[in-house]
Amino acid sequence: MSFDQQSVPVPEQTRAGSATVCRPRPERDPLPVLTAAVDAAIAALPPTARADALEPMLTDFALTVAPVQGDLAGLAAHDRRGVLKIAQGYLGNAFTHAVTGDVDATRAALIAARASLFHLGGGEEVTSGADWRA
Repeated sequence: MSFDQQSVPVPEQTRAGSATVCRPRPERDPLPVLTAAVDAAIAALPPTARADALEPMLTDFALTVAPVQGDLAGLAAHDRRGVLKIAQGYLGNAFTHAVTGDVDATRAALIAARASLFHLGGGEEVTSGADWRA
């Protein structure tokens, strides 16, 4: 056992005199977060997926979207065309199917939600989206 002193980094003082600095969390745009969550959910359910893949997919989706849930609700309320509400409806259908264990219907509803989200982004996410056509 060594009793040598190790150097400990000491944070610099802020202008207010505090030695700790609160860093704001990075801004997260809710639509890309939702789109990425839907892409990941589709990827988690390939055509050969079994019902045991549904629960982890739902958990991952919920954890990913939770930080922007309030922002999504605000966007949906101000979406004049109702596209986000349509996508949310498809997601609700997907989760209903997932609870019943229907992998194919869950995947189909997720793909419909993703197609709806495409219309919100103006199409630029085509190249970065999941390959849901497979």
